[in-house]
Amino acid sequence: MRRIILTAMAVLALGLTACNRSGGDSNVPGERPQTQVEAETRVDTVPQEEPAIARSQWRAANEDARGVTGNLRVSLQGRRGGPLVFAFATGVTVVGQPYSVVPADSRSGVGGQSFAAVLGGDPRVDAYLYRVVSENVTSSAPHGGLCGEAVSRFLAVSEFVDGAGRWVFKIAAFSGDTQPGSGSDAQLCNAYSYTSQ
Repeated sequence: MRRIILTAMAVLALGLTACNRSGGDSNVPGERPQTQVEAETRVDTVPQEEPAIARSQWRAANEDARGVTGNLRVSLQGRRGGPLVFAFATGVTVVGQPYSVVPADSRSGVGGQSFAAVLGGDPRVDAYLYRVVSENVTSSAPHGGLCGEAVSRFLAVSEFVDGAGRWVFKIAAFSGDTQPGSGSDAQLCNAYSYTSQ
């Protein structure tokens, strides 16, 4: 009997504390007494790849790419970490030696813009930076090389999935002696966009 009385008192005490939880300040039926809002700090990651590892053939996606370079084939020359060969359909071939990987939201040295802004890409991915070892421009190239009549010296490249769910490949070409991202004014020639074939 004593056990039943103690159990009944415990249930009654819990019931009373549950009824007293509302501060009595609520004027709206069913309103919670305290609303907690926490910022979501998790940012969705964007699928990305190191250039020429998973995909190699790309279709020109913007006017500059269609007019200057045409479609693109990217391949490793030797082993991973070595030079990449960028072979464009119009007759331009560029060999680039990787020298750095930076977040795309870091400064490119072009008017205070990030690499993502220069590439027309996503700030949540990486930009791969290449020093141009050679650029071969055939007579079939309608507008010269990636920098027109100037010699391309550096490339910034990013390969990722865009907002529409497509794999895209972005290239920004630079002329002059200033490396992009070095803090000085890099000389941007043009940016080219491609989608996976």
